[in-house]
Amino acid sequence: MQNVRRREWMLAVILAAVAGGLDAIGFLDLGGYFVSFMSGNTTRMSAEVVDVGWGVAWHAVGLVGLFFVGAVGGSILAHYRDGRVTVLAASTLLIALAAVLDLWSAVPFPPILIVAVAMGVMNATFLRDGEVAIGVTYMTGTLVKAAQRLGMALMGGPRWLWIRYLSLWAALAVGSLLGAWAYSAWGYGALWPVVAVMVGTTAVVWRHRRQRIHD
Repeated sequence: MQNVRRREWMLAVILAAVAGGLDAIGFLDLGGYFVSFMSGNTTRMSAEVVDVGWGVAWHAVGLVGLFFVGAVGGSILAHYRDGRVTVLAASTLLIALAAVLDLWSAVPFPPILIVAVAMGVMNATFLRDGEVAIGVTYMTGTLVKAAQRLGMALMGGPRWLWIRYLSLWAALAVGSLLGAWAYSAWGYGALWPVVAVMVGTTAVVWRHRRQRIHD
């Protein structure tokens, strides 16, 4: 992350907060399942298979599958036109679709499931050479890197690099807190502020990258 520009870092912080908010909304709406934390869903799936059988475990399996499909789609979209803007726009549209479908009572499935696809797509925002350079929807590895960089700093290495990693975890934590609060107050309406943030973020990224091309 030492080679990540400040603009990219700020974008990653914003997206981590968005992911945290959406994961909290999904967790509360789905009764303990996640829309972006697939490690948690995998652990729950395995525990439910042993405890109660596949009749319940398929919920976690379905969410993992939706996230996987989104990740595949994101990797493809990242190569279309301006990849980063395309990925952000697609993620935004999917989140907005979930919010709109909540207004239609005839939808036969929880609209929040669409957000799991959006989270998979969003992970392609920082795709480089086919690999994710910055993860924005999962933080275990990022938290480990923050601890490792702090250890290096204590031994004379780069003094403040660990803060960048820790800030992503903090952004996800704050986003989760806000998402849980918003869901408790507005239910699915909590998705609309997230949509607004994503629209604004996508517009700013598009404008910056457009200016850079013309300069």
